[in-house]
Amino acid sequence: MDEFPTIRLIVNHGGAIAWIVAILPFLGCLAAFALLQTSWLILLVGLVATMVLLFIMKSYVELVKVVADMLLPQ
Repeated sequence: MDEFPTIRLIVNHGGAIAWIVAILPFLGCLAAFALLQTSWLILLVGLVATMVLLFIMKSYVELVKVVADMLLPQ
């Protein structure tokens, strides 16, 4: 798997990458709430977006792991 560094990165650190990417919408909504004095509903939107994005990212990581396990030489 030396010739596929991105796949190796996702296989090795996919869970952490998924959480980091998924938390970004909530952080953006939290910043908007704090800096722009928006409604508290923006926090709820950020939380829902985080959960949806976490689900999508975790499923992507699992798919990459399955493909790497089945198709790439060990």
